[in-house]
Amino acid sequence: MIDDIRVGALIAYCSIKRGNKKTLMFIVFVLSLIFMNLVFLPSMIGGMTVLFTGMMQDYPYGDIVIEPSGDNTYINNADNVLQKVRAVEGVRAATKRLDVGASIEHKQKVVGVSITGLLPTEEYEVSRYPYIISEGDFIGELSRDEIIIGAMIAGTGFGSEIYDNLGEVRPGSLVDVTYSNGVKRTYKVKGIMEGTFELVDLNAIVHYKEIEEVYGLEGSKATSVVVRVDKQGSEDQVQDKIREAGVNEQIFTWADKSETLIKQAMQSMGAINIMSKFVSLIVGAALVLIIIYINVLNRKKEIGILKAVGITPGSIVLSYAFLSMFYVSLGIFAGLVLYFSLMFYFQANPVVFYETMEIRPQIDPVLLIESIVTMLTLSVIAGILPAWSVSKESILKAIWSR
Repeated sequence: MIDDIRVGALIAYCSIKRGNKKTLMFIVFVLSLIFMNLVFLPSMIGGMTVLFTGMMQDYPYGDIVIEPSGDNTYINNADNVLQKVRAVEGVRAATKRLDVGASIEHKQKVVGVSITGLLPTEEYEVSRYPYIISEGDFIGELSRDEIIIGAMIAGTGFGSEIYDNLGEVRPGSLVDVTYSNGVKRTYKVKGIMEGTFELVDLNAIVHYKEIEEVYGLEGSKATSVVVRVDKQGSEDQVQDKIREAGVNEQIFTWADKSETLIKQAMQSMGAINIMSKFVSLIVGAALVLIIIYINVLNRKKEIGILKAVGITPGSIVLSYAFLSMFYVSLGIFAGLVLYFSLMFYFQANPVVFYETMEIRPQIDPVLLIESIVTMLTLSVIAGILPAWSVSKESILKAIWSR
């Protein structure tokens, strides 16, 4: 077997040495593009997933979100829950929120929204709400008759033309808010927030105390408690610690919540990715099969002579296995160079989506290894098949090419 490997390697080396260098470069170029297609699209999908799940963390859910248990509308005694949560090791910050339904009216234009009541000073450590004010200012700790409006419903942000909006509301404008319980309040617009994300830009923010007063809530109630952790990736462990601390409400990680919202979109992208991978592997294997098949046909007489002088069929088959591996290895290497060049380029120049949303592809080492192994395996098998078929022919038939 060792002799077969040595002889096969020598035959492959001689074949490569005598081969046309321009043809080799073309083969390597095509294989590099096929490998690129295997790994580039999943990297872009990974970047999109990171972007959207990051928005879930930065705005509605944090790293961990606690919600009312059972059929309860509110978390009762949310301050007690916050005290327990903040004492848990690994928790960086936490705050309570009140989310309610309402309609906003401005100059006879009415838009339905979800309004979040929050504690402004605590949001600086928990969310990005204070940092996405495109016009005006964020609400302060004493703000009571002021509101922050999402850019899409204010009519100033990207996507405003798609949704109903209030017609270019600006800071200082007065708007009438009718809450779901029928209470109507007039607010001055303190600022416009633009996160280029529907869950943000189609909503509004007021002070937590404002919602508490409108709905007559007592005993520090909340519809959610949002938690940020010290170390990303420790959410599951911190979730368990919060339960152990005596918090009996429903506790979700950002992954639990975002999975429900973006699962369908990611499944669709995953289906496209699988189809793209399948086509790339088939094309790559077919390319190697055709190359080796043509090579075998052109060297059929030489194969017959090799067999006549005592070279075993195993050595001949192995020589084409090595030849296939050589082509594919060069293609993968060139593909990796191209892939990492594009990765560095898109890291510095991300794809811009919705004017301000930046998608940076994610490099997945496991994906790269899987793609390399899969492409090598399929291509080598495809290269061996025609050589194995010819090696089984009789010496005379091979020499006379019949």
